[in-house]
Amino acid sequence: MSTYTRSQSKPDKLLTGYISVRAPELKHIYHSLQETTSVSEVAKKFGRPSIKGVERDHIEDTLRFLSAVDLVDSPTGDVTDTVERINDELFDDLPFEARLLYNCNQQEGRQSHFAGIYRALMSAGTRVIDSDRDEVRTLLKRETPFEFEWTDEKINMWVTLCEQLGLISETDDGILLSPCRALLHDALLVAPRQEDETPSYSESVEDGEFYRALNWVNDNLFTVFQARTGTPLVHPAIADVLRNMEADGVLTLSAPGDARNEVKLPPTDLSKNVRGNRQSVTHFSLDSRPSETAYQYPLDQVVIHK
Repeated sequence: MSTYTRSQSKPDKLLTGYISVRAPELKHIYHSLQETTSVSEVAKKFGRPSIKGVERDHIEDTLRFLSAVDLVDSPTGDVTDTVERINDELFDDLPFEARLLYNCNQQEGRQSHFAGIYRALMSAGTRVIDSDRDEVRTLLKRETPFEFEWTDEKINMWVTLCEQLGLISETDDGILLSPCRALLHDALLVAPRQEDETPSYSESVEDGEFYRALNWVNDNLFTVFQARTGTPLVHPAIADVLRNMEADGVLTLSAPGDARNEVKLPPTDLSKNVRGNRQSVTHFSLDSRPSETAYQYPLDQVVIHK
């Protein structure tokens, strides 16, 4: 596995401060950078026309965000001048959405707040969080160590971006914390499944160690555990997706009698979430990702307007 490289042009601005940045532009611009490229060329392709010429502000903000999460750097030291990809040799062929979340989880100091938001929301142990921003703000103040102000703009930026990446979805009922099947599927494909194995994106998994894979996902992509002490317990929002994948015939969960390092899945009915009603899992097998819409990322789904 290649070494993770930090951008030398990394800006100080908080990740959630990039309130105009959206996943479609991040993805398209990132994939367009096949070599060292001038920002003027990027602006010609993606900038918005204006009376004064091509508008660059949004393009530069997008590139600054990509630099802040170590997806691009500038050989000249100025990310508004020239840019090139970095860390693209990590996990060959891993989709952009999972790659971006991985990089967000590698951030240090106050920039770790971006990954910390999902952990904080998951700490409630429920599938859905009240989407009222005051309720979310109260939870973030209680569950994170950051002292900056959790404004509506910061929260909205995180919700919008993470919904486009497939980590969450916001509905009239609240913020649903279950990731899309594509994201969880790719997370299990890239995670190490055997002792001494390094993360590497693969097509499928045969008899992998479930705890080892989930442990890596929890620490490097997004929270999957409700509790890790004793026998680890999978969060209900994650367990729901695992069961959907199992029902689809894509995922097989098993617990051979002599296996160690078991993980527990809570029952579907959380009112019955007691030790005797939890499913034991030690190993898993995973087929390649199906082409059906249910296994596509939000940005890849074709919306048909009637």
